[in-house]
Formats: sequence, structure tokens, C-alpha cells
Amino acid sequence: MFNKIIWIFLPAMLLLAGVYFFPRSALSQVTQNTLSLQVNSNSDDVNEVSGNFYDSSDFWVGTGGSATGSFSGLRFTSINIPKNANIVSAHLEFNAPTTQWIGVGYDIYAEASGNSATFSSTDKPSQRALTAAKVAHTSDTQWSAGSWYNSDEIKTVVQEIVQRNDWTSGNSMSFILKGTLGDWGRKFVTSYNSNPT
Repeated sequence: MFNKIIWIFLPAMLLLAGVYFFPRSALSQVTQNTLSLQVNSNSDDVNEVSGNFYDSSDFWVGTGGSATGSFSGLRFTSINIPKNANIVSAHLEFNAPTTQWIGVGYDIYAEASGNSATFSSTDKPSQRALTAAKVAHTSDTQWSAGSWYNSDEIKTVVQEIVQRNDWTSGNSMSFILKGTLGDWGRKFVTSYNSNPT
């Protein structure tokens, strides 16, 4: 199974290689729903370095050959999360295709859109408007081949999107990861191209 999946849980609620969302009802009664999604197109998990666009099987998070111009884009479709749902928790989850150990750093945003379009060479991650909410990640740990790894908590990023006026249940959501930690500080992740099932 390739990596990008979104898990959502909401009351009113998204597995990106792992994302979790939990909802709560407005009354005294609490309803928790769970939804699992994964990237389902090669144009929905992409990289960009210094304006060059890549949608190959070598997907990574962190930085490519530029410390300031490296981006990863992940898009999830048909997200059945009601508008204004209370997001209790959310994470991205990545599957490591190989054993690797290198320091990585990146900021996690979502595209500031209520229905994000797929990526292309004329509509790259760096060209997307970003959420005000972001989560900064840095780590220097070993990943083992075939294992899954969670991102930091990103519920504030998801919450900003589901509270937008143009968000409707069933729409698409993209996450933009902007590299922050020097040249070539990246970890490879299983992509849709390398394993679409």
C-alpha cells in the first residue's frame, strides 16, 4: 500500500499514509465518525524543487536541492467532513519504502481552498495560497523499510479548511509541505506511482 492516506473523524469529519480527524456533536451527545482516504492519482502526490515539478515514484518530504524552494504536495478527494466539524486530532502518516536516516525539516500547511484541484506543471504546490495555520516539523531519526510514521498534530490546519465558506462535505483537500532544513534533507515515502493499491 502506498503512503499518503488521510484519516478523519468528525461529528458534523478525514488516512494519508495517515491523517486522523475526530468530531464532536454540538449537544450533550458525542458522535465520533472515522473516515480513511488515500491518495488515488499520480498527480496528487508531487514534489517541486526550485520551480521544477515532479510526479514520479520517488516522492519525498523535506528538501531536495534547494533549502528554500522545496515543496511536497498531497491531495485527498471525496472527503466526507461536514462544514464546521470540530477536528479533535489530525495527522499525516507516511510509509517508508526503504530504511533511511537523515534529518528533515518542513512546515505543513493546507491549500487555502474549500475544494483543492490536483497538481500539475502549471499549478504547482508553490503556487497555491496557504492556510494561516501551519505546523513546523524537524526530526533526525531512522525510518525502517515498510514501517509507518506519523506527522505532528495538524488539527489546526484541517480546522481552518473545514470552517471556510467554500468548504462542503465531499470536496478535496491538499496539504503543502515546505522544506526548511538545508539542501537534500529529505526522506522518501511510498508514492501512488510506486504502489497504487
